[in-house]
This record gives sequence, structure tokens and C-alpha cells, in this order.
Amino acid sequence: MQKKKTAHYKIISDSGGNRYNFFCDMTGALFCTTEAYNEADPEKELELAWEKEGKKNFQLCHKCGKWVIDAMYNADALECVGCAPWEDTPEFCKFCGMKVSATDSVCPGCGEHLIYGGTFDDT
Repeated sequence: MQKKKTAHYKIISDSGGNRYNFFCDMTGALFCTTEAYNEADPEKELELAWEKEGKKNFQLCHKCGKWVIDAMYNADALECVGCAPWEDTPEFCKFCGMKVSATDSVCPGCGEHLIYGGTFDDT
């Protein structure tokens, strides 16, 4: 898989230069509009707008390479919810792959804490 360098974007030209609208690759929602940039090299201009403003609004799925907004990102798995849907309780340990029960807060195989809903469950 080749990872995309930026989220989906659209260039808005005006008298002060180009502004960039960056969209979530999963939902298509507009999530960032940058200030105006005016560089001679269009690729450098896009890179500058992405690095200074756009990138901080998105998460990169480590599986499919989509840039998604936080609401579409499963931080427990470091993947978009299309690749790793949220679970109320995990069925398998993300560290070793062992099947776990809904009552386990620690993996019986490797001893790692299992994460439920984005926080550690120590019950």
C-alpha cells in the first residue's frame, strides 16, 4: 500500500494566493480550510499548507492509508473505523491475538491491558 501524502483536497484560488480545503477521506466532510499560500512550486505550496495547517486535523490509518477526522479513527487500533470498527469490548488481544472474554481487563496470554472505549478498564 502506498500511503497518501495528504487528505483529499480542493484548491481555492483568490487574489492573495491559494487556500486549501482538506476533506476526510472516509466521510468527505470538509474539516480544514487553510490561510492563503503563494509559492512558485505548486507541490511545495500544497506540502506547506498540509504540514502547517491540514495535517493536525487528521489521523492516518495505518492499514489503508486514508486520512480521517478523529471521529472516524479508532485510536486503539491506529486505524480508521472502516478497517477497525469500534468494539464495546474486544474479542481478541491486539497485542498477541489471543481470544479474550468480555470480563477480561488484562490479556490472559501476554498480560497487556485490554482497552475498552479508549480508556484502560481496571475492573
